[in-house]
Amino acid sequence: MGYEIRQVRPEEWRQNRELRLVALKDPVSSVAFVRTYDEEAAFPDEVWRRRTSGAGVQQFVAVDEEDGMWVGTLSVIVESDDYLCIAGVYLRPEVRGTGLAGRLFAAGLEWTWERADRVQLWVHERNPRAEGFYRRVGFVRTGKTMAFPLDESQTEYEMALARS
Repeated sequence: MGYEIRQVRPEEWRQNRELRLVALKDPVSSVAFVRTYDEEAAFPDEVWRRRTSGAGVQQFVAVDEEDGMWVGTLSVIVESDDYLCIAGVYLRPEVRGTGLAGRLFAAGLEWTWERADRVQLWVHERNPRAEGFYRRVGFVRTGKTMAFPLDESQTEYEMALARS
């Protein structure tokens, strides 16, 4: 089974919405995302259209070449010229551990390096699998922390990667 890794197109907002809502129902979402399923399910279509417009964010998707199902996603948020942040990373459970996350990151990083020399992301203290993957890609903790938006008693760590 093959997967195409590519940028999300503006007209694909419905597929983007569907995968994001699947991600927010996943048991790991409680420490992987800063919004809940109920919050995002209530968003009007215009929010979803804006998310795929490319304004301030570039999304990447892994698509099953056989059936067209979206199985993974990653976003690069452009907060400023010198602060790009990877967010919204998700793979459906059936494709985790297949190397697809690495391919998504490679696409996102290639796009990022055309714009910046450094990229950041945030990882929850109780998400060691994600942090382990980020370390394997080359990210390191910066020392910055923040309270987790859904529960301020929990911590998120900033990790960064510089272009080599």
